[in-house]
Amino acid sequence: MLTNLNLRPYNNKELLLFPPLVGDYLPKDHLAHVVDEAVELIDLKPYYQKIPSVGNPSYHPALMVKIWFYGYATKVYSSRKIEERLNTDVAFIYLSGMQKTDFKTISEFRRNNLKELKDSFVDMLQICHRLGMTKLGEISIDSKVIKANATARRTYGDKRIIKDREKLKKAIEEYLEKANQTDLEEDEKYGAEERGDELPEDIEEKEKRINRMKEIVEELKQAQKKLKASGKKKINITDEDAQFQKDGARIISGYRAQVAVDSKEQIIVANDVTNEQNDTTCLIQMVDQTCENIREFKKETNSDDEEKLKIIVDSRYNSELNLAELEERKEVDAYIPDMRDQAKRRGKKTDEDSPFHMRKFILNREENYFICPAGKRLNYIKQKKHRNRLVSIYTCKECNNCQYFGRCTTDKKGRSILLSEYAHLTMKMRQKLSTAEGKKIFGIRKITVEPALGNLSQNLGFREFLLNRVFLKL
Repeated sequence: MLTNLNLRPYNNKELLLFPPLVGDYLPKDHLAHVVDEAVELIDLKPYYQKIPSVGNPSYHPALMVKIWFYGYATKVYSSRKIEERLNTDVAFIYLSGMQKTDFKTISEFRRNNLKELKDSFVDMLQICHRLGMTKLGEISIDSKVIKANATARRTYGDKRIIKDREKLKKAIEEYLEKANQTDLEEDEKYGAEERGDELPEDIEEKEKRINRMKEIVEELKQAQKKLKASGKKKINITDEDAQFQKDGARIISGYRAQVAVDSKEQIIVANDVTNEQNDTTCLIQMVDQTCENIREFKKETNSDDEEKLKIIVDSRYNSELNLAELEERKEVDAYIPDMRDQAKRRGKKTDEDSPFHMRKFILNREENYFICPAGKRLNYIKQKKHRNRLVSIYTCKECNNCQYFGRCTTDKKGRSILLSEYAHLTMKMRQKLSTAEGKKIFGIRKITVEPALGNLSQNLGFREFLLNRVFLKL
């Protein structure tokens, strides 16, 4: 061996007299230390209550929570991958205290403690708040389409089920007829009692396909039953709750992951998973969950801050019903543009640019009628329910002789206007967002929630759920 080279001593087989702490092999500011210290502070009693009193001793909940939290923070979402890291990755070895559990135990812990893990998420947020990482004054909400643990081709509608079943029945009949013909030919060649040579390979494969197609026919029957029971137009037979979601130019079978993000350090303070195909119906639930979590934070820190919580979302969440709901919540100050107003700010044309849009009609509130661009009067007729809100109907009886007939309306009964009971809230929101302060606050959204979602999908690589709906329900 050469001994005169300028090298540091190296011997990875050398025995250590005093074993060091495994954590000493990690930098002091390593994420594993943060996860370790945070989990030591959260309440683990709900996990303890589920530990069986008989059988082999269970792994400590602190160990399991630590490796799952650290796994999610480092793009390791699979229980099999975590088992692998427990043997090869210093951070995982440190967090597990050098204990090596198998992937089935890791997976079962997650499945059996989904609610507890969600509650631990809130506990972790409280720790972040104590450390001064959250401001809790400005919260942005947005969503990200996440693919379900199911393929879109296993989504069936009633027409597709019937069509596929007929196609499979026909194919089965053809294959069975061919197999029967082969049997007759072999009986004639070898004799009815003689086996002869093995069945040709291609016929064997066809028989396998026949059996598989019979299984598929049965699956389709079950899908039809599930579709009828659910009342939906389409259903995915792998994950019944998954819905077709538009994700840019793609249509996938999946869910919408909703997140509420604090403006200071981009900490996610609330989250939800829904199969709704648009964001409008998700807003109020997310706002309520955010407010509830923040109340818990303030309770823990004895904070009596009464400042209104600024909720900032894009136009996909805007609806008159949402504006009305948020108007009732005195602790919330919402910033939600409507689609037409947001499009106009971007220089795009909308139907409001038409000289005959209802916003070009002047409302006389005292006598309750509209004046159209031609100076004619639209009188109040009645009120009725329309799309879950009360609308007032105004109609003009002088349209047939109007110079704008055909452009303003083609209805021989005359032009009508439906005025929602919440229309004033849309205008109020537009005025708020047109101020310098409103523009500044709404601009926070781009540097708050969008980077958090980008980090989730691009950096952490979380684009698909690993569990089916059975395990997603808490």
